[in-house]
Amino acid sequence: MFPLARFRVADDSMRPALAPGDYVLVNRWAYRTRAPAVGDVVVLRDPEHPSLFLLKRVASLVDPERLFVMGDNTESSRDSRAFGPVSRGLIVGKVWMRARG
Repeated sequence: MFPLARFRVADDSMRPALAPGDYVLVNRWAYRTRAPAVGDVVVLRDPEHPSLFLLKRVASLVDPERLFVMGDNTESSRDSRAFGPVSRGLIVGKVWMRARG
């Protein structure tokens, strides 16, 4: 598996930081040696639809293995407020860089 992956932002849930059509470069190895931190922007597998990916910010750490994630645009975001804390195992990686679409 390559350490970097590219994803396209599909919705408004991370506005104003990220807009639909933007691209993000994700470091898949970012959490091999450290845990996610509050404030990190991450790509994760959707806990209710594992074939889909979500782009969210780590809002809090529930315990060493579970995170509460939220979109910056809370009115347009389906996040841990809807599906609860997520397992660290669902995290694909940390957003490292963005490019406007």
